[in-house]
This record gives sequence, C-alpha cells and structure tokens, in this order.
Amino acid sequence: MTPADAAQLLAYIAAFDRRTIGEADAHAWSEALADIPLDGDVRAAVAAHYGTTDQWLTPALVRAGRQRIRNARVDAAVLVDSGRPDETGAEWAGRRRLEVRAAVDGAVPARTPVAALDPAPAGRRGAQEFAQQVGRSLDDLFPGRAQRRAERPELAVDCPVGTCRARAWRRCRTPSGREIRTDVHASRRDAYQAQGGTR
Repeated sequence: MTPADAAQLLAYIAAFDRRTIGEADAHAWSEALADIPLDGDVRAAVAAHYGTTDQWLTPALVRAGRQRIRNARVDAAVLVDSGRPDETGAEWAGRRRLEVRAAVDGAVPARTPVAALDPAPAGRRGAQEFAQQVGRSLDDLFPGRAQRRAERPELAVDCPVGTCRARAWRRCRTPSGREIRTDVHASRRDAYQAQGGTR
C-alpha cells in the first residue's frame, strides 16, 4: 500500500471514527500495510469492523479482517482436488496454490459440498463413457433403468423443482424426502417436453 493509498484508507476510516489524519499517519500505515493493496477487501474489513464494534482500528486489525474475508471465500468455494496421477508433488503444490489464490480472490464461486463433489453433467458423461469402454450399455450396468425409461420417459431430465432436484433417471422426491414412485413433478414433465420429449 502506497502512502497515497494509505491516506485514502485513513479517510475512509475517519468517516467511521472521526480521527484526524496527517502525512505521518499515511506513511506509518503505508509501512505497516506495505504488502497489502488498497482493495475492496480492505474496505470491507473496515466496514465489518465498525459494523460490530467501536474499538479503535489499527493496521493489525485491518490486516486480520481482510484475511478473514479472504479465508471465508476459500471455505465457501469448497475446493476439492480430484488428483492427477501423472503430476509430481511440486506440480500438485503449484496447482493447488493457484486454485487457493483464485478462491481467495473471488474467482471461484461459493458452492455446497455436494455441488463440489458431484458435478452432475460430467458425472453422467463419465458413466456413459465408462459403459462404452467396457462394452456394455447403461441399461446393463444399471438394472431397472430401461423399465423406468419406458414407464416414465420424463425421468430423462433433471427435476427443476427446488425441493426435489432429482438427477436424471432418479425418481422425484417430496419435500420430506420420500420417493415418488407413481409420478413425476409437473415441472419435470414440462422440462422434458421443452427438450423435445426425447433424450
């Protein structure tokens, strides 16, 4: 952070605590926060601090608050490493650092652990490719799939109902989690028709 940046930061802080600011203050804060840019995370840390306390703000508190915000992004991104058998430990460490940096900077969206572990479209493509490689069909690998397809072709699409979200070829569920065996949600039927009625 340059002295000019520190002066801007101190002006922002003064809007909360009415402190007086001089040139020496800007230089001191610049030296204390030399490795931190004046970015949105710094401003968010200041706002979060004064949103919860009237404690006088110091460079150390700004640094800690900014780090909490950035760490929370990594936690929310739920980074999952599927591993690459052909890479060395050093390559893995370098790739992991880049992934964490992207999450810290907000380039990786927040997601649930289930979404992080189970990317639906890729998973279905993977099952299809596996079935082709072993010379069998998905109907052979997953008994009952052909019968479900014949009885309920709407199961070919994911259910768009927020309380259900059943994946393709899985039965719809009630809000309490009970499987619906005799029908599908009307929205799923509509989604199936919107995709041309075949899949």
